[in-house]
Amino acid sequence: MEISEFKDAIERLGLTDPSRSEFLRLFSRYKASGASTVDWKAIRAPEPSHLVSYDTLTDPDDRQTAEALARLVVCKLNGGLGTGMGCAGPKSSITVKNGQSFLDLTLRQLEHIKQTLDIPVPLLLMNSFHTHQQTLELLENRPPQVAVECFQQNRFLRLDKDTDQPLDPELIGEDAWYPPGHGDIFSCLKEQGWIDRLLGEGRELLFVSNSDNLGAVADPKIAHALLANDIPFIMEMAPKTPADIKGGTLYQDAGGKLHLLELAQVPKEHEDEFCGTDKFKVFNTNNIWIHLRHLKERMAQGPLDLNLIVNEKLIAGRPVIQLETAMGAGLENFEGGQGLVVGRDRFLPVKNTSDLMLIQSNLFIFENGRMVRNPTHTRNSLPLIRWKEPFTDLEEFQNRIPIVPDMQELESLEIEGDVRFEGEASLKGRVTLVAHDQPIRIPAGTCLENRRMVQ
Repeated sequence: MEISEFKDAIERLGLTDPSRSEFLRLFSRYKASGASTVDWKAIRAPEPSHLVSYDTLTDPDDRQTAEALARLVVCKLNGGLGTGMGCAGPKSSITVKNGQSFLDLTLRQLEHIKQTLDIPVPLLLMNSFHTHQQTLELLENRPPQVAVECFQQNRFLRLDKDTDQPLDPELIGEDAWYPPGHGDIFSCLKEQGWIDRLLGEGRELLFVSNSDNLGAVADPKIAHALLANDIPFIMEMAPKTPADIKGGTLYQDAGGKLHLLELAQVPKEHEDEFCGTDKFKVFNTNNIWIHLRHLKERMAQGPLDLNLIVNEKLIAGRPVIQLETAMGAGLENFEGGQGLVVGRDRFLPVKNTSDLMLIQSNLFIFENGRMVRNPTHTRNSLPLIRWKEPFTDLEEFQNRIPIVPDMQELESLEIEGDVRFEGEASLKGRVTLVAHDQPIRIPAGTCLENRRMVQ
């Protein structure tokens, strides 16, 4: 499909003018370049001087802390559903611990700042069309200690992979639509008036993170650095481990400029090098700090130049593509943008039920809505949990492990098949429970240490 035909095809969809323009812009870029892979020969790992260590930042005094927080807005990317764990609603509504959801914990963090420092830090939620209405309903009965507002990101039509024709919502239904990635936040903030509004309220700093990252808390030290040094954009990076092999990273071009590199941009023959830890030693946590005054100035020049991600899927049995962008790619649009290397405690995502089990265990404690490592846990690394269905489903996981075992001395856990814990238990060392032919039941009070049960 040619660009002129595409333009005619989306005219009748009822999109707003800014949304239609952004969709057309992504499609035009796609037609011009297709799937954008990088020139691998031109890519270098960032020089150490390009990555600032969190430990080198100045600790703000009380006055500087108050000034930074008074200008801060926290934004959570709240467009995802909990389908990866068998849940239909917003992922942020999933109960994490002690009856509190991801959203509850974020609110508790901001309530703590208000209670201890008497500084209100508002919360902004970027919802998708999947999550918007349910999120508004969840917020109806929340106490008013924290000001919360929502906005809805764009929704675009998936394209037939062979013809580039937009799917027809009248034939496909809601599956014809998709939210075009978190890079969409920049155009939404501008076109929906949020940049001007927040600046008008004296809010110059925006901290954006995924709703399921329990380590992404408002940090006065980073906020002060952004404000005091007039830094336009900070991307938090964390040391890479084998668990982060597919996470985006930073690279340096021949001119010394930093760029975000996503797996989708990597030529197939170099994916192993991208996923390894020899060349790329840090990854993008998707904790992003934006100086809104700089964002307004940059967007006055035109839309941000974000790497185009062509995401392939199967919808109703047909191959389709989604045109997406990533928020972290905004880094290369700002002179003076920085990669900030932070500790692993600022990246604690919950992507699946095994992650959920870890944070619900005695390996972590919660302090004022923040999840922190239990000081009694002396091992440097967390246990490795590998399991398959039915444990990947949230309800099945909760039914089969009604009480999360003591995991203080656990190294690894592998579970497969009809396995069920009947009460409190303790796991130590390496434990494997595989029920191929017969169910496995773990009685209450059991201690499994370096046990392998396959039956």
